[in-house]
Amino acid sequence: MRLKSFYGPTLTEAMRLVRDTLGDNAIIVSTRDDEMGGIRVTAAIDETPSPSSHEPETEVSFEVNGSEVIEIIASTLLQHNLPPSLAERLLASATQYANDDPVLSLGAAFDAHFRFLPIVQEDNSKPLIFVGPPGAGKTLCTAKFATQATLAKRPVTVISTDTERAGGMEQLAAFTRLLKVNLVEIEDPHALRDAIAIQPPGTTILIDTPGRNPFNAGERKQVSSLVSAAGGEAVLVMQADLDSNEAIDITQEYRNLGATRFLITRLDITRRLGSFMRTVFESRLPLANFSSTTKVTEAPLPLNPIALARLVLPETAQAQEKATGTHD
Repeated sequence: MRLKSFYGPTLTEAMRLVRDTLGDNAIIVSTRDDEMGGIRVTAAIDETPSPSSHEPETEVSFEVNGSEVIEIIASTLLQHNLPPSLAERLLASATQYANDDPVLSLGAAFDAHFRFLPIVQEDNSKPLIFVGPPGAGKTLCTAKFATQATLAKRPVTVISTDTERAGGMEQLAAFTRLLKVNLVEIEDPHALRDAIAIQPPGTTILIDTPGRNPFNAGERKQVSSLVSAAGGEAVLVMQADLDSNEAIDITQEYRNLGATRFLITRLDITRRLGSFMRTVFESRLPLANFSSTTKVTEAPLPLNPIALARLVLPETAQAQEKATGTHD
């Protein structure tokens, strides 16, 4: 068996290289994010002679044929309650790029229709300001990223603008005391701008904001002022289990306020992702990371086409890993 690694800026491009080089019989061994920012696919092709007619054939890998792959994907999308129009788009793309791996086929479809922009914490040139509706998990996500940066031995400052909610500051203060991280409390956009300006170069700056109703003019103005004062990346933190119509309206309002990417939470208690996927598709806001645990030590994981496919097809992904022995 011959192994070869292929790199592409997207999963689709990497898969084209695999097929052009190794042909349609190539076996996908693993896929992962590449350090250059694209996708790297490791594929194999069996170069051993075909077994003679009197030798029994044995299964050596997790494989299904193309029609079975599409059936698996179609059945799964139905279980997730996707709108028919979106399901048809994804199935059409999955069929175009179908191979023996349902996860890769669905990943290629996500790559064609969704946008992905994971948060790279090593890039601390701009502050991260977390915005979103009440109860989405902004404070917990702030603490998670602060923990990740602290464990990586990067200097961190956490700034909280959540001075009105009962217990808001206390919750974040408990995390930062444990981490021995600097916590700054501010009450207005002018103070936020000054707090950012005095931080030493190279400091990871994480800004927690209060949950705000984006349909209220006064609260919308507060969010806009904070995002403008931060001068960084505004990350919309949104729970995955919202009604899609409501979620799309909320997303559009926050996008108008400066949000540039999604951070999805509560995936640990969300079993049907159709609403979430419709929101992502129709809003066109890039997916950044996802959180599927309340443990502060487990940072939100980056989302790419394969990671999303594995969330949608968890049983298939687990079966493949067991069959091939691969864990990305």
